[in-house]
Amino acid sequence: MTAVPDLVTVVDRLLAEDGGCVWNRAQTHASLARYAVEESYELVDAIDDGDPEDVREELGDLLYQVVLHAGIAARAGDFTLEDVAAGVRDKMTRRHPHVFGDETADTVDEVVRVWRAAKATEKSARRSAFDGVPRAMPPLERAVKLLERLDERGDADAVVASVASAPSAPSVASVAPVGRKVRGASTPPVASDAGAVDTAWGSAVLGQVASAVRDGIDPVASLRAAVTALEEAGRRSE
Repeated sequence: MTAVPDLVTVVDRLLAEDGGCVWNRAQTHASLARYAVEESYELVDAIDDGDPEDVREELGDLLYQVVLHAGIAARAGDFTLEDVAAGVRDKMTRRHPHVFGDETADTVDEVVRVWRAAKATEKSARRSAFDGVPRAMPPLERAVKLLERLDERGDADAVVASVASAPSAPSVASVAPVGRKVRGASTPPVASDAGAVDTAWGSAVLGQVASAVRDGIDPVASLRAAVTALEEAGRRSE
Protein backbone atom coordinates (compact mmCIF):
# COMPACT_ATOMS: atom_id res chain seq x y z
CA MET A 1 0.00 0.00 0.00
CA THR A 2 1.69 3.18 -1.21
CA ALA A 3 -1.14 5.69 -1.56
CA VAL A 4 -1.36 6.48 2.17
CA PRO A 5 2.38 7.27 2.53
CA ASP A 6 2.07 9.27 -0.70
CA LEU A 7 -0.76 11.29 0.83
CA VAL A 8 1.39 11.97 3.89
CA THR A 9 4.13 13.20 1.55
CA VAL A 10 1.64 15.50 -0.21
CA VAL A 11 0.50 16.99 3.11
CA ASP A 12 4.11 17.40 4.27
CA ARG A 13 4.82 19.31 1.06
CA LEU A 14 1.75 21.52 1.54
CA LEU A 15 2.86 22.37 5.09
CA ALA A 16 6.51 22.94 4.16
CA GLU A 17 7.92 26.37 4.92
CA ASP A 18 9.88 26.29 1.68
CA GLY A 19 7.70 25.80 -1.40
CA GLY A 20 4.57 24.82 0.53
CA CYS A 21 1.07 26.29 0.56
CA VAL A 22 0.52 29.54 2.46
CA TRP A 23 -3.13 28.66 3.19
CA ASN A 24 -2.32 25.21 4.58
CA ARG A 25 0.47 26.57 6.77
CA ALA A 26 -1.95 29.14 8.22
CA GLN A 27 -4.45 26.50 9.37
CA THR A 28 -4.96 25.24 12.92
CA HIS A 29 -7.08 22.47 14.41
CA ALA A 30 -9.70 25.10 15.25
CA SER A 31 -9.79 26.67 11.79
CA LEU A 32 -10.13 23.26 10.15
CA ALA A 33 -12.82 21.94 12.51
CA ARG A 34 -15.75 22.99 10.33
CA TYR A 35 -14.29 21.20 7.32
CA ALA A 36 -14.26 17.90 9.21
CA VAL A 37 -17.96 18.41 9.97
CA GLU A 38 -18.79 19.38 6.38
CA GLU A 39 -16.89 16.41 4.94
CA SER A 40 -18.67 14.08 7.36
CA TYR A 41 -22.07 15.34 6.20
CA GLU A 42 -21.00 14.96 2.57
CA LEU A 43 -20.06 11.35 3.34
CA VAL A 44 -23.50 10.76 4.84
CA ASP A 45 -25.07 12.22 1.67
CA ALA A 46 -22.99 9.88 -0.48
CA ILE A 47 -24.01 6.89 1.64
CA ASP A 48 -27.67 7.90 1.40
CA ASP A 49 -27.33 8.20 -2.40
CA GLY A 50 -25.78 4.72 -2.55
CA ASP A 51 -23.04 5.61 -5.03
CA PRO A 52 -19.83 3.70 -4.14
CA GLU A 53 -17.66 6.13 -6.10
CA ASP A 54 -19.04 9.09 -4.16
CA VAL A 55 -18.55 7.21 -0.90
CA ARG A 56 -14.94 6.50 -1.87
CA GLU A 57 -14.31 10.14 -2.73
CA GLU A 58 -15.85 11.47 0.49
CA LEU A 59 -13.91 8.96 2.60
CA GLY A 60 -10.79 10.28 0.88
CA ASP A 61 -11.71 13.85 1.81
CA LEU A 62 -12.16 12.78 5.44
CA LEU A 63 -8.85 10.91 5.36
CA TYR A 64 -7.17 14.06 4.06
CA GLN A 65 -8.54 15.97 7.04
CA VAL A 66 -7.06 13.37 9.41
CA VAL A 67 -3.65 13.48 7.73
CA LEU A 68 -3.67 17.29 7.64
CA HIS A 69 -4.54 17.57 11.34
CA ALA A 70 -1.82 15.06 12.16
CA GLY A 71 0.68 17.00 10.05
CA ILE A 72 -0.13 20.22 11.90
CA ALA A 73 0.18 18.43 15.24
CA ALA A 74 3.51 16.89 14.24
CA ARG A 75 4.94 20.31 13.45
CA ALA A 76 3.84 21.52 16.86
CA GLY A 77 5.46 18.50 18.52
CA ASP A 78 2.13 17.19 19.83
CA PHE A 79 1.62 13.88 18.00
CA THR A 80 2.03 12.23 14.62
CA LEU A 81 -0.16 10.27 12.22
CA GLU A 82 1.56 7.14 13.52
CA ASP A 83 0.41 8.06 17.03
CA VAL A 84 -3.16 8.53 15.76
CA ALA A 85 -3.16 5.14 14.02
CA ALA A 86 -1.53 3.38 16.97
CA GLY A 87 -4.06 4.85 19.38
CA VAL A 88 -7.11 3.72 17.44
CA ARG A 89 -5.49 0.33 16.69
CA ASP A 90 -4.98 -0.29 20.40
CA LYS A 91 -8.47 0.96 21.25
CA MET A 92 -10.17 -1.36 18.76
CA THR A 93 -8.10 -4.28 20.03
CA ARG A 94 -9.12 -3.57 23.64
CA ARG A 95 -12.78 -3.16 22.76
CA HIS A 96 -12.99 -6.43 20.84
CA PRO A 97 -11.79 -8.95 23.44
CA HIS A 98 -14.13 -11.50 21.83
CA VAL A 99 -11.87 -11.32 18.76
CA PHE A 100 -8.45 -10.55 20.23
CA GLY A 101 -8.91 -11.96 23.73
CA ASP A 102 -10.71 -14.63 25.72
CA GLU A 103 -14.24 -13.15 25.74
CA THR A 104 -17.09 -14.78 23.85
CA ALA A 105 -19.71 -12.82 21.93
CA ASP A 106 -21.74 -14.62 19.27
CA THR A 107 -24.60 -12.15 18.88
CA VAL A 108 -24.82 -8.41 18.25
CA ASP A 109 -26.23 -7.87 21.74
CA GLU A 110 -23.32 -9.75 23.29
CA VAL A 111 -20.84 -7.70 21.27
CA VAL A 112 -22.47 -4.48 22.50
CA ARG A 113 -22.23 -5.76 26.08
CA VAL A 114 -18.54 -6.59 25.70
CA TRP A 115 -17.85 -3.25 24.00
CA ARG A 116 -19.60 -1.29 26.76
CA ALA A 117 -17.74 -3.19 29.46
CA ALA A 118 -14.38 -2.53 27.82
CA LYS A 119 -15.22 1.14 27.29
CA ALA A 120 -16.38 1.52 30.90
CA THR A 121 -13.02 0.19 32.08
CA GLU A 122 -11.16 2.68 29.84
CA LYS A 123 -13.31 5.61 30.91
CA SER A 124 -13.45 4.78 34.62
CA ALA A 125 -12.27 8.30 35.48
CA ARG A 126 -15.40 9.86 34.02
CA ARG A 127 -17.74 11.30 36.62
CA SER A 128 -20.90 11.35 34.52
CA ALA A 129 -22.57 9.05 32.01
CA PHE A 130 -22.78 12.09 29.76
CA ASP A 131 -19.05 12.84 29.68
CA GLY A 132 -17.79 12.45 26.15
CA VAL A 133 -21.05 13.37 24.38
CA PRO A 134 -19.98 16.23 22.08
CA ARG A 135 -21.67 19.54 22.86
CA ALA A 136 -21.21 20.57 19.22
CA MET A 137 -23.50 17.80 17.93
CA PRO A 138 -26.77 18.98 16.34
CA PRO A 139 -29.48 18.90 19.03
CA LEU A 140 -31.45 15.98 17.58
CA GLU A 141 -28.39 13.77 17.25
CA ARG A 142 -27.21 14.85 20.70
CA ALA A 143 -30.60 14.02 22.21
CA VAL A 144 -30.43 10.50 20.77
CA LYS A 145 -26.89 10.04 22.10
CA LEU A 146 -27.87 11.24 25.58
CA LEU A 147 -30.91 8.95 25.53
CA GLU A 148 -28.59 6.04 24.70
CA ARG A 149 -26.46 6.87 27.74
CA LEU A 150 -29.57 7.13 29.92
CA ASP A 151 -30.83 3.81 28.59
CA GLU A 152 -27.52 2.18 29.51
CA ARG A 153 -27.93 3.62 33.00
CA GLY A 154 -31.52 2.39 33.17
CA ASP A 155 -33.46 5.57 33.95
CA ALA A 156 -34.19 7.12 30.55
CA ASP A 157 -37.96 7.24 31.03
CA ALA A 158 -37.74 8.87 34.45
CA VAL A 159 -35.28 11.54 33.35
CA VAL A 160 -37.23 12.37 30.18
CA ALA A 161 -40.42 12.61 32.24
CA SER A 162 -38.73 15.01 34.66
CA VAL A 163 -37.79 17.29 31.77
CA ALA A 164 -41.21 17.10 30.14
CA SER A 165 -42.99 17.92 33.40
CA ALA A 166 -40.62 20.68 34.52
CA PRO A 167 -42.05 24.22 34.47
CA SER A 168 -40.70 26.51 31.78
CA ALA A 169 -39.11 29.67 33.16
CA PRO A 170 -39.56 31.53 30.93
CA SER A 171 -41.22 29.32 28.34
CA VAL A 172 -40.46 31.68 25.46
CA ALA A 173 -37.31 33.78 25.09
CA SER A 174 -36.17 36.03 22.29
CA VAL A 175 -32.96 34.95 20.61
CA ALA A 176 -31.14 36.07 17.51
CA PRO A 177 -29.23 34.00 14.96
CA VAL A 178 -25.49 33.75 15.46
CA GLY A 179 -23.79 37.05 14.74
CA ARG A 180 -26.90 39.18 15.30
CA LYS A 181 -27.74 41.33 18.27
CA VAL A 182 -30.47 39.99 20.57
CA ARG A 183 -33.51 42.24 20.77
CA GLY A 184 -34.70 43.61 24.09
CA ALA A 185 -36.95 41.42 26.21
CA SER A 186 -39.93 43.67 25.54
CA THR A 187 -39.56 43.40 21.77
CA PRO A 188 -41.49 40.56 20.14
CA PRO A 189 -39.37 38.15 18.10
CA VAL A 190 -39.41 38.88 14.39
CA ALA A 191 -39.00 35.96 12.01
CA SER A 192 -36.59 37.80 9.72
CA ASP A 193 -34.39 39.02 12.55
CA ALA A 194 -34.83 36.74 15.53
CA GLY A 195 -36.26 33.40 16.54
CA ALA A 196 -37.88 32.25 19.73
CA VAL A 197 -36.90 29.54 22.19
CA ASP A 198 -39.93 27.75 23.59
CA THR A 199 -38.71 25.25 26.17
CA ALA A 200 -42.15 23.68 26.51
CA TRP A 201 -42.22 22.94 22.79
CA GLY A 202 -38.67 21.61 22.98
CA SER A 203 -39.57 19.33 25.89
CA ALA A 204 -42.53 17.97 23.93
CA VAL A 205 -40.31 17.23 20.94
CA LEU A 206 -37.77 15.56 23.24
CA GLY A 207 -40.56 13.34 24.55
CA GLN A 208 -41.43 12.33 20.98
CA VAL A 209 -37.78 11.56 20.26
CA ALA A 210 -37.57 9.40 23.37
CA SER A 211 -40.75 7.56 22.38
CA ALA A 212 -39.40 6.94 18.88
CA VAL A 213 -36.13 5.53 20.23
CA ARG A 214 -38.07 3.31 22.62
CA ASP A 215 -40.15 2.01 19.68
CA GLY A 216 -37.05 1.17 17.65
CA ILE A 217 -37.32 4.17 15.31
CA ASP A 218 -34.25 6.15 14.29
CA PRO A 219 -35.35 9.77 14.80
CA VAL A 220 -32.40 11.25 12.93
CA ALA A 221 -32.77 9.09 9.83
CA SER A 222 -36.55 9.51 9.92
CA LEU A 223 -36.36 13.30 10.06
CA ARG A 224 -33.69 13.30 7.35
CA ALA A 225 -36.02 11.27 5.10
CA ALA A 226 -38.89 13.67 5.77
CA VAL A 227 -36.70 16.71 5.04
CA THR A 228 -35.52 15.05 1.82
CA ALA A 229 -39.16 14.57 0.82
CA LEU A 230 -39.79 18.24 1.63
CA GLU A 231 -36.92 19.31 -0.62
CA GLU A 232 -38.09 17.06 -3.45
CA ALA A 233 -41.64 18.40 -3.17
CA GLY A 234 -40.32 21.96 -3.18
CA ARG A 235 -38.20 21.29 -6.24
CA ARG A 236 -41.19 19.79 -8.08
CA SER A 237 -43.16 22.97 -7.49
CA GLU A 238 -40.47 25.21 -9.01
